[in-house]
Amino acid sequence: MSSGFVHLHTHSSYSPMWGIPTLEALCQAARTQGQDRLALTDTNGLYGAIRFLEVAKHEGLKPILGAELVHKAHRAVLLAKTPAGYANLCRLLSARHEESTFDFIAAVAGYRAGLIILSDDLSALKAWRKDSPKDLYVELSPGSDIQEALTFSRRNGLSAGRYHPRRLSSSHRLRGPSPATRHRRQHDIVPAPAGALLCTIPLAHAADSH
Repeated sequence: MSSGFVHLHTHSSYSPMWGIPTLEALCQAARTQGQDRLALTDTNGLYGAIRFLEVAKHEGLKPILGAELVHKAHRAVLLAKTPAGYANLCRLLSARHEESTFDFIAAVAGYRAGLIILSDDLSALKAWRKDSPKDLYVELSPGSDIQEALTFSRRNGLSAGRYHPRRLSSSHRLRGPSPATRHRRQHDIVPAPAGALLCTIPLAHAADSH
């Protein structure tokens, strides 16, 4: 039976200097906790996506594809909601790696269709909310800024992802050494991999409306 909780921000060993666990360890842990879905959101890449689909299927999990886009002082977790959203995620990741003039806020604003955005980056959230609050969520990450993020979510009518300190959550970022992953041009537009669960789950599973 499902626990009704879904990890929407998860790093694996495919996130250099951020993720520690292997995909096998992550999927096994999620299954042990009674979950039936898991998102993989490695930093600035979809390097483990295909292997993740295979491992998740083996463990009886429904995989959700995404990534944490990080550039300079900005960051956001992007989850593919539709095939078009997956294509836009690929575009954003390629632009992040290849464009010297990459503008984080403008790029996400231009390619956010079909994506669910979780972020504690208030300057970015303010800009994106002016366009539309749809599929935009405030992430409550541990740290000194958590109260500011919570206040922002309440004042702007945006739901906030909850942080559970005893288990991986939509706001938990694993850090630690891992083998370096060489970037390759693999984010060209391709169809969403077969078997991927595009993120259409009610975010009430991991969000707290105010």
